[in-house]
Formats: sequence, structure tokens, C-alpha cells
Amino acid sequence: MNEQAIKKLRRKFTWSAFLSFLIVMLLMGGMIYFVNLHTTIEHIHTVLNYIVENGGNILKSDEHKREEPYIDENNEYELDDFWKDVFHTGIDASPEFQYSTRYFAVIFNTEGDAVDVETKSIASVSSDEAQKYARKALKENNIYGTIENYYYETADISTGKIVVFLDCTANMANIRRLMNIILILVVIGAAASYFLVKLMSYRMIQPEIKAVERQKQFITNAGHELKTPLAVIKANTELDVMLNGENDWNQSTLRQIDRMTELIANLITIARAEEQQDIKNLVDVDFSSIAEEVASSFAPVAVKAEKTLETDIENNVVMKAEETKIRQLVTLLTDNAIKYCDEKGKIRITLAVKGKTIRFAVYNDYAGGDKLDCSKFFERFYRADDSHNDDKGGYGIGLSIAESIVKGYKGTIQANCTGGVICFMCRFRM
Repeated sequence: MNEQAIKKLRRKFTWSAFLSFLIVMLLMGGMIYFVNLHTTIEHIHTVLNYIVENGGNILKSDEHKREEPYIDENNEYELDDFWKDVFHTGIDASPEFQYSTRYFAVIFNTEGDAVDVETKSIASVSSDEAQKYARKALKENNIYGTIENYYYETADISTGKIVVFLDCTANMANIRRLMNIILILVVIGAAASYFLVKLMSYRMIQPEIKAVERQKQFITNAGHELKTPLAVIKANTELDVMLNGENDWNQSTLRQIDRMTELIANLITIARAEEQQDIKNLVDVDFSSIAEEVASSFAPVAVKAEKTLETDIENNVVMKAEETKIRQLVTLLTDNAIKYCDEKGKIRITLAVKGKTIRFAVYNDYAGGDKLDCSKFFERFYRADDSHNDDKGGYGIGLSIAESIVKGYKGTIQANCTGGVICFMCRFRM
């Protein structure tokens, strides 16, 4: 895993942890809000029931003298009793209850005329207004409901109907205040968690980034150190050829030396390709010209291998990049296509601009491609041929280098096989 992949993983971890914390906070805050809302409404219903049972005037009731809170004897659900006990949805047993409760009530006879209006416990509603509220509640035909900041209950009595209204302005204000507090805490907690997670993740990945840097430094240093003994071995072998002539032994040694030299160069290329691009070194590169030039240089190779090389390259495709990197990318993919193309098969190179995206693709015929796992093509030292024979050359790291180059420019590269044709598609943002 290179440094860019580690940083990408860090971003994913940061956002995952942040979103998880945010979801948990929203769930907890939502539960607190809705439990409080439910408890408040249950308490309001209990108070309304109490006033209805007392004929709409609790000032005439002696029930406040009881030491125990009010409990509905008709309640057959033990769970509801437990809920009321835990969250205190019952009536306050203190004598102050009847003076702190703001309500009004209207009693209608069987003909629908208001025969009694109780407004002594509320100053903001007149007798006429109370009747208007009550008639509106009766039209809604609900046992419980709300009109403005008043909760009401309607009930049948022996002489007609009773409608009791309870002023819940303070209750609703508390509910809204609680919701605002929860939202503010969620926002503050989410922001704090994001920065804390980001800071902690930064400290956590530092050892991994340093390990990647040491690994790349080791590859570079080892490559340079190996060049000297390889050069000495090659010189000695060439001297042996001059003195004793060519034979299978010294020719095999020379071939392996060349392979080792090329392998070391490729490993160093990978290490450097994974380094972050320096924006100052990027210039406008004529992608079209490079693709045409590389295709022309490989045309004789394709002819010699009895294969067909075709191009469909759009003119004047330009992108910000390093010319050597783009040339290396086109060369690697074209060379790979020629090596692994079927006998007398066809290779096709395309370059076009679609919207704001540059699309560069290389196709080659490969009859057995449908059986391959294309997702593994970019793994280092991967060979479709498990025997790793050297007939076609290469080390299974050319495509890995191509992937590093593409990702260095924040592009994407994909491999797929359809109908016996393998395609390597590169996309770059302009």
C-alpha cells in the first residue's frame, strides 16, 4: 500500500467514524426528544381526564387533599402504570396543582347549547372565546386534539357533552427548547468528533507512511547498490566471451544480467511513480502526438509478429502532465497488448475526449481472456500464465507501473475482457 492509498484509507476512516458518531447522536437525541414529547402528552391527557371527571371545575374538587397521585382505575395495562410511575405522567398530589393548572371548560346540553362555561382558571380566554373553541373541537369529532396552544378532550356526560381545554404553551415551549438544545449539541458534538477523529487518524497513519517511505527508499538504495555488482559480473562475462568465445553458459549469464538490470529499473520506476506529482513540473502535453509516435514505433514490431496494429487517435488532445510519464504509459500498454495478443490478432489504440474526460484505451485480441480475472492484472508480479515462463518477457510489473502513473494524475485505469478482446481503459480529468 502506497502513501496515497494510506491517505485515502484515512479519509474513508475519518468520514465513516464521523458519520457513525453523527448517526448515534441523532438517534440518542431523537429518542430523548420523542420520549419527552410522549411523556408530556401522556401527562396532558391525564390532567384533561382528571378535569373532565370533576365536571370541568377542579376548584370544587377535594381530590387535591389526597396524598397519593391520581391513577385511572379503569386502566387495565400494567405496562402503562409502570410507564406513568417511571416518567411521572400522573397528577401532582400537592394542593398547588389546582392553582397552577390553566384550563377552561364548556358543557353542552343534548340540544347543543352551551349551559356552563368555566374560565376562572385562565385569564386569556373569555366566555365567548371559550365557546368558539369548544364548538370547533366538537366539529373535529375527536376525543383528543389541539387548537393553537390548547390541548382538548371531549367526553359524553349524562346531560350532554363536555369539552375541556388545557393551556400547554409552557409545555410546548419546553419541548421546542429541548429540540433546539439537542440540535445544537449534535452540531457541536459532530464538529468536535470530526476534528478529533481526523487528528487521531493522522497520528495513527504516520507510522505507516514512514514505513512506506522507508520501503521506497530501500528499493531505490538497493537498486543502486545492485547496479555495481551486476556491471562487474557483466564485464567479466563479456571478457570471458572475448577470451573463450560464446557458449551456452556465458550467453545465459548475460541474458539473466540484462533481465536483472531491467527488473531493478522497473522497481525503481514503481517507487518513483507512486510519489506525489509536483504541480510545478506539469506542462501541457500533446497526448495525441505521443500516442501517434509510440504507435508508429511499435508498428514494425507488430508486423514482425504478424499482428495488426490500428489507431483511432483524436487530434489535439492536451493534458497537464509530464511528457515522459505519458510516453511511458502509452508504451507500457502498447507493448503489453502486442505481447499478449493472439497470433495474427489485432491491436487497437484509441484516444478521445468525452465531455471533460480524456479516454485512452488499448485493445488486443485474446481468445482465453474471458477466463481471466481482470482485477488481478495490476497486481505486481502477476502473470496470467502461472508457470511464469519467460517466452514473452516481462516481470508482471509493467501494468502496475501504468496504474501508478494513472493514479498519480488522479485518473482511473480499468481492465476488462469482452468477446475475446482485452481492453485497458484510462480516464483523466481535463
